[in-house]
Amino acid sequence: MSTMKFTLLRKSVPAWLLLVAIVGAAASISIYVATNLKTTTSQPDFSLTANPNRETLLNGSDGPYWSTITVGAVNNFTGIVSMAVSFPNGVNGRLLKVDGSNQIDASQVLLGRDQSMNLTIRVATAGNYSLIVTGTSGRLSHSVTVNVIARGLALSTNPSPIKVPPASSSTVSVTLTSLNGLAGNFTTSFYQNSGFYWGASGIPTSILIRPGGTTTFTFTITTYSQFGGGSSTLSFYTPLGSTGFVMDVSAP
Repeated sequence: MSTMKFTLLRKSVPAWLLLVAIVGAAASISIYVATNLKTTTSQPDFSLTANPNRETLLNGSDGPYWSTITVGAVNNFTGIVSMAVSFPNGVNGRLLKVDGSNQIDASQVLLGRDQSMNLTIRVATAGNYSLIVTGTSGRLSHSVTVNVIARGLALSTNPSPIKVPPASSSTVSVTLTSLNGLAGNFTTSFYQNSGFYWGASGIPTSILIRPGGTTTFTFTITTYSQFGGGSSTLSFYTPLGSTGFVMDVSAP
């Protein structure tokens, strides 16, 4: 069997070739470092959050209901952030900056540290809504959504309108309907806004209503001979706030 032998030949490498190799390697390292720094270094920015970002309220009530909007500085961001709120139809409110005991409209905030504002919310009609809060500074823009669930009550009377002759009594039937899931055992109150020589009796002190359900009760209006008409407010106190309905009473 034959044996193969290999012999390594040692040759000297020119100095200029070594220099080229070293310079090339250094250039590659510099390009890598520069590229890596460019892709990983974060730029100054700001953040936008809402707490809570989901609010359940009673339609038509002043609440108060609000969400706290916080604008945060990221990576030492400094500058002015312009604020705007997009309200859907039937919803209104204000973005307020709390300054001691005062609240002022906050269309802009100056960032060097985190800033918080109150977004007040009022809804006229029961339903589900989305409010969008946007902050803009130059080419930077961020938005946050606040979802609103507005529940409520609808009231109807029989007869309608309510007419009661002087020196007589009349029974009025009241029907309450739950809107968008409002439910609970609500206390009631009755207040005569105007008019003399009349009164109401038999109004229950509390009303139980189930989600999407209706409930009916009756009360009696009694008038005296001098009665010429009047107005009253029937209010209901729910865990979400209070709501009232004006009932006019007139003489036929």
